[in-house]
Amino acid sequence: MEREPVSTPLVSVVLTTYNRSKLLPRAIDSVLKGSYSNFELIVVDDASPDDTEQVVSRISDPRVHYVRMLENRGVLRARNKGFDVAVGDYVTMLDDDDELVADALASVVSEFENPRSKEVNILWFDCQDAESGEISGSMVASGGDIGFGDYVCGRIRGDFWMAFRKIALHGNRFNESLAAHESLLWLRMHRTHKARYVAKVLCKKYRQHGEPRLCDLDVRLGQLKQTTLALSLFLEEFGDVLTRTCPTAYGRRLAYLGLHQMAINDFASGRSSILRSLSHRFSAKYLLLYLSSFFIAPTHVIALIARMES
Repeated sequence: MEREPVSTPLVSVVLTTYNRSKLLPRAIDSVLKGSYSNFELIVVDDASPDDTEQVVSRISDPRVHYVRMLENRGVLRARNKGFDVAVGDYVTMLDDDDELVADALASVVSEFENPRSKEVNILWFDCQDAESGEISGSMVASGGDIGFGDYVCGRIRGDFWMAFRKIALHGNRFNESLAAHESLLWLRMHRTHKARYVAKVLCKKYRQHGEPRLCDLDVRLGQLKQTTLALSLFLEEFGDVLTRTCPTAYGRRLAYLGLHQMAINDFASGRSSILRSLSHRFSAKYLLLYLSSFFIAPTHVIALIARMES
């Protein structure tokens, strides 16, 4: 397969990993064996205790750069480090248990270099569930511009693969106090940069590999405090937009925050959030939850969250 000349735009792929040396080669190979050659693959190792460093060191390709964090501080800190190191015109991310299709990077460059994308700084592409073969996300737009309102109001769900011009990162970073919830950064970027969705599958998501994922129910329940903080930060930063453009979505988010606040035994804040939510989106279910909150324990609230998440 013919390769592009080195004068083509440089694409930075930030691949963060932790303790997955057996899965990592598949992700790396998907980039190395792709049809686009002018890239840098930045592997950020979040202080893995396994042989990740040895696995990467066996790769002689000069386009692969290995960065090892001194201590394990979470994926968002590792991604920020990758962004700091990246020097490409375009930047994207890859999880260590997933892979890109052969023309993924070529498609990113082709779309960004198209004159119609002159003002577009963020691109969204489809992902495919590797086990089921199904598309892993639900997009309101069948192709075309993505409105910030659609994103912040929750009309886009599931997994997508995103690429962006490096300039879209200026002044924006992941909140390293959070274990996950990277959408806070994406929302901030989409508030000030134009985005476009391209209906093309460019990545494969693997879920069945015997290890817990951040989206698994037991993991999410173990991160109740982190999720509560993320919900609070989300409403603090984007609540004004929600109240103007989709008040029912604002009410739903407030109620969900209240549920999490009560689950971590902050019943006063939780009741307040639920009461406020009812003025934006009345729900008999949440009214009943508010009334019953004077008699239930946090463990019962956790059970409610489990049922909602299942």
